[in-house]
Amino acid sequence: MQVSEVRRTRRIGVIASLFTGVLVASLSIAGAAFASGSTVHPVSSAQTPAWTDGKTVTVQYAQNFFCDTAVASNAPSGCEVGTDATRGPVANADRSTLYVLVPLFSNPVPAPMCAVASCPNHPLNIDLSRIAGALGAAPGAVGDVALPAHSHILDGAAGGWWDVKIVAVTNESAWAKLAAGKSEAVMNSLIADPSSGVLGPIPTNMYLFFNVVGSHR
Repeated sequence: MQVSEVRRTRRIGVIASLFTGVLVASLSIAGAAFASGSTVHPVSSAQTPAWTDGKTVTVQYAQNFFCDTAVASNAPSGCEVGTDATRGPVANADRSTLYVLVPLFSNPVPAPMCAVASCPNHPLNIDLSRIAGALGAAPGAVGDVALPAHSHILDGAAGGWWDVKIVAVTNESAWAKLAAGKSEAVMNSLIADPSSGVLGPIPTNMYLFFNVVGSHR
């Protein structure tokens, strides 16, 4: 195995272990509230905030999410964490990226843009079985967990289908820096610093469809 692949494997293992407290804790939420459904009912006019290029923008979700069913998933949504999709919703080799920022600590300020399993046109649940070993869990125990609370960083102001990657944030200081910077560049600078508490990105087989429809500082 090449050095770069070893480092990538270790990084994913660290991220996965940090997800234990947030995502495994949400198993009871997934089982109690969301077991019968895998998506928020699609709403073409639904909106949420996102950060990009130093500002807060408004994005509008014109379609429901897409998860590559060629990638095995135990979640009703068909979505999973730990590997890239083998195909996307459309034939487009140069998709934009949405980074899902997941706070792995209590009471983040500012509050995440989406509460647990609440964002419109997102899946309600995801499969963590591909990283179960790093979680110290049996694959069946983490095959269907609630989508965690999160915020969004975009790699630009494009529209259409966005490839989703997850970034773990382990402390309030890093979360505050991301909220102040509001950009992929600030996020990447924190990821490059091993002591920052920002780890990722970790791939998923998920895509979201939205357009940037407004912005403000």
